[in-house]
Amino acid sequence: MKALRPLPVMFALLAVSSLFAADQALKIDREKSFVDVDVKATVGSFTGRLDKFQAAIGVDPANKIKSARFDFRFADLKTGEEKRDHHMMEWLGSADAAGLFELGVLALAPDGQGQANGKLTFHGVTERVEFPVNVTRAGRGYTIRGEVTVDYRTWGLKAIRRMGVLKVDPNVRVRFQMVAELPAPKED
Repeated sequence: MKALRPLPVMFALLAVSSLFAADQALKIDREKSFVDVDVKATVGSFTGRLDKFQAAIGVDPANKIKSARFDFRFADLKTGEEKRDHHMMEWLGSADAAGLFELGVLALAPDGQGQANGKLTFHGVTERVEFPVNVTRAGRGYTIRGEVTVDYRTWGLKAIRRMGVLKVDPNVRVRFQMVAELPAPKED
């Protein structure tokens, strides 16, 4: 068996670690960023807004988005009706129900139009999702917009029906906008 030479191994590890260290985090503008969820129902369609969330978007040295992670709690999804929000938490089975989206691949044309895919996890189930996005840049700023329709039954949730005739469409539309900017350059 051939022994590993320490110097080439060390250089290989340094090269790999420098690839990951090169990404920098964008600063999210919470006032201009949002996530809305449109729900259709037999009676009383509504839009919920995610009041709080954690987002991390990383860019490479060429300022291209290479990573994104989005964490949220369903308790922070507000529909404008406290009773409906309470029923939603019961339906999810926990007041601590949370979700996570992790970007897999972001493919963009030069005009900023493209496709994103990644993993969406909630209710103990992880599934792949794919959706169109638009990324615009101005100076150090980024605006990322997208929309995806998901069938909540894919994540093991039961269809919502009340009194046999009232129901909630299992396909919900999620619309988002993330506004962020590169960190200010470091002064020497």
